[in-house]
Amino acid sequence: MPDIICVVRRWTPAIVATGLACVPIALHHATSPELLNDSDTSVLLQAIRQRHSPFSWFAGDWPLQNHFYRPVATLAFEWDNRLYGNNPVGYGWTNAILCILCVLLLLWFVRELTERPVFAGASAVLFASWQWAGIGSVSALLDVAMWSLLAVGIWRHRGRVSLYLPLFFAIAFLQHEVVGRVSLDARMIGWLPGRTASVMSVFALISLASYARYERLSAERRASPPITPLTPPATRNTVIKADRTSGGAWVWILISALSLALALASYEQAVMIPAALAVVAFSLSLQGLRPRWKLQILFGGVLVVYGLLRHAVVPSAPSGYQLQQFRHGPGVWLSLADYVLPFAGLIPSLSQAADPQLGLFVLVTPVVTGFFWQTVETIAAIWILRKQWILCGTGWVLSWLTYSPMAWLKQFDHYHYLPLAMRSVFVVGLGWAVWEAAAIASRPQARQAPKRLAPAPGSLARP
Repeated sequence: MPDIICVVRRWTPAIVATGLACVPIALHHATSPELLNDSDTSVLLQAIRQRHSPFSWFAGDWPLQNHFYRPVATLAFEWDNRLYGNNPVGYGWTNAILCILCVLLLLWFVRELTERPVFAGASAVLFASWQWAGIGSVSALLDVAMWSLLAVGIWRHRGRVSLYLPLFFAIAFLQHEVVGRVSLDARMIGWLPGRTASVMSVFALISLASYARYERLSAERRASPPITPLTPPATRNTVIKADRTSGGAWVWILISALSLALALASYEQAVMIPAALAVVAFSLSLQGLRPRWKLQILFGGVLVVYGLLRHAVVPSAPSGYQLQQFRHGPGVWLSLADYVLPFAGLIPSLSQAADPQLGLFVLVTPVVTGFFWQTVETIAAIWILRKQWILCGTGWVLSWLTYSPMAWLKQFDHYHYLPLAMRSVFVVGLGWAVWEAAAIASRPQARQAPKRLAPAPGSLARP
């Protein structure tokens, strides 16, 4: 019982903060009468009402007949049609509830990934704020913090620029990550077909969290480093790593595999979830666990079965809509680079900016200066987050990995929904590292203690 009370005390603030962050999503649920008049929505509902057979969508194309296999996402519309008919408010509530579920499930996933309440709660709160456009005011705060810490760093440390200048540029990078991405509210809350991404994300997050929990409960742990006089003492918040448990943990693997199958049957972006599960296993390995790598064969098998089923029931040739949405060229590179290394997106433009007639003035063109500053900011951010590299690296890889197949399509904001859920882990890790670096930059310089005389004044004579 004391252990349970300790766990509740540790996680209550994170759960409460996440719940409060979800309130604006509920308050801003869509109520417009035009919700059902959208072209995609109206065609979809018409097809559903004509067929009157919800589970028949598992045996073929989805209602828009554009060669997509999305029976589970279609069931969400079947549910609303059965409950609300032509009442758009009910449909809007379903979209909002799905988004709230994703925020809560992200809290669970990061909890299983990190076992750190503040980290998990901050990731969920950040992801929620991206869905109700509540993050814009943070930009001004980061501006103030960036310039204030630069001034304090110069005052405190003067020539030791390594203590404050990387921090300055890392905050600029953090600012772009926090406020410079797409706004999810219009596409995920105010547009009904956007729920294809949120339905998929619900099952994707369940799959990732369940797998991480299975490994947390049952994987062997590497030997802990020996306790030395320099080992920090235990506190009331210290978590004792228990040995692996026996029995019952296998249920989480079944839940993970089933959720993966449901995610694949919701939205095509879910094909990256098996790879994301492998990344989670690698992250847990870096944290001292010994994950069972053979389980990745199970997840890969689910993906193969999905591919065979989709090939059997959905036409293989691309539809007119798919041909219209495919893209290639610099747009793909720019979209991928924004997740991987933002400054890399400007590389193709550098050759175009290199006009011989400009001479040295080419160095002050917007493309060259933008490439320079983004490169410096990225390097500074990497330097700052080196102490949080495991969790930051996990969020970074998961974000661009889950987004990568959508880069070859004309862009819609809901393509970024699951990737931004993963990105929140990276952004919070970077923010954590910035906070620690800010504490160092703002503290006074260390002073060398005066050398002790031999013998020290007033000391007793040694025999």
